[in-house]
Amino acid sequence: MLGFVFLLLSCVIAVQTKPKEDTFVPFLTTQRKLRAGSSSSPTVGAAGASSPPTGAGVSRWFTRNILEPLTGPRVPEHTIKDYYFFHIATLTDGSGQYLGMFQQWWAISELQEITSQAGGGSGTGAQAGHGNGYEGQAESKKQEAVNAKVKKDYATAAKAYVDAAKLYEKGGSQFNMMEAAGAYEDAFKAYNMTPQSGSGIQCLENAARLFKSNDRGGSRAAKIYSQLGDLLKAQDPKRAMTMHREAAELYKSDGDGRALYATIKQTELLCMLGEYAQAFRLYDQTIIPETQNQDILRYTTRDHILNAMLAHLGETGGDWIVFEKDLERYEDICSDFRSGARGHDLLRALAKAERDHDASAFQGACQEFDRLQTGGMPDWQVGLLLKEKKKLEDGDLL
Repeated sequence: MLGFVFLLLSCVIAVQTKPKEDTFVPFLTTQRKLRAGSSSSPTVGAAGASSPPTGAGVSRWFTRNILEPLTGPRVPEHTIKDYYFFHIATLTDGSGQYLGMFQQWWAISELQEITSQAGGGSGTGAQAGHGNGYEGQAESKKQEAVNAKVKKDYATAAKAYVDAAKLYEKGGSQFNMMEAAGAYEDAFKAYNMTPQSGSGIQCLENAARLFKSNDRGGSRAAKIYSQLGDLLKAQDPKRAMTMHREAAELYKSDGDGRALYATIKQTELLCMLGEYAQAFRLYDQTIIPETQNQDILRYTTRDHILNAMLAHLGETGGDWIVFEKDLERYEDICSDFRSGARGHDLLRALAKAERDHDASAFQGACQEFDRLQTGGMPDWQVGLLLKEKKKLEDGDLL
């Protein structure tokens, strides 16, 4: 009877403490790197010189120092089966099988690489050993972070990821810098599960900085900068605008079409900040021409023209002569804009009210447009048009 109870309790504990499937890859990567580090110590002969790498050692050196910095860490293909009380992970190349149970992974069977002392070196001198030491410590910190996440201790996980990232940065190689960037991203995600989300923003900035420093990391850095811009928009619009500008420049340098979307977000924030000259230039020279030339985005051009017109009105300090010239120019270049678009109707009504010195008509046109807009007009547009209405009421006209 006691044996049955003990077996039942063991089964319950096993079910509740199965490691999550996403902890397998970090475990396997750590194991392989630690094994590689222990097998790659240079052999020193009588003359004090390390033996040159040969055979399989050359292959591992090439993978570690040439291939991995270009392609990033290689995740082995594998399958994980859930047997209710435990997981079984099998590498598809047949080189290993692992048991996941009680919040840990164990090797059931594993093909070990066999190398001679002479052929096992992956580097020479103290510098190589020093780099490997930082990597080993970083991998241990990452495993500590994964274990903390399993226990839902996200604050500890975030700190461990940050520690791992800093250790990778000390490693110095391009491969280590990319590992550091990934660890900073993981720290950001962990911080998001805690009240210390502000610390996560700094981690995400560090990740973007490291990806940007890599010749192949520009697109990844741009994506993170764009994410930062969205996160900072409410609390720090100026900083958010800078992030979107960084994203736009990086996407553009990679020939990525997402550069346009980042530029649009940057320009909207410039309007919010009252930087109307920069905003108008971006609308007029980049956003309007590019959206008009893309079938899928052409319908948005008329909205950008409205923003451009109002931004130029703000830049010129309410020069309605320039305003009407802009209006005629945009009517000529965009048929969708002049054919009954709400923004076009508003701009025409505003120009007429200003010519007639009719503050009531000016206010009525603004209120009607605001009523038809989902969520209403942006604050920057409302503030700018209120100033122009006050000028009409006070008779302060150009």
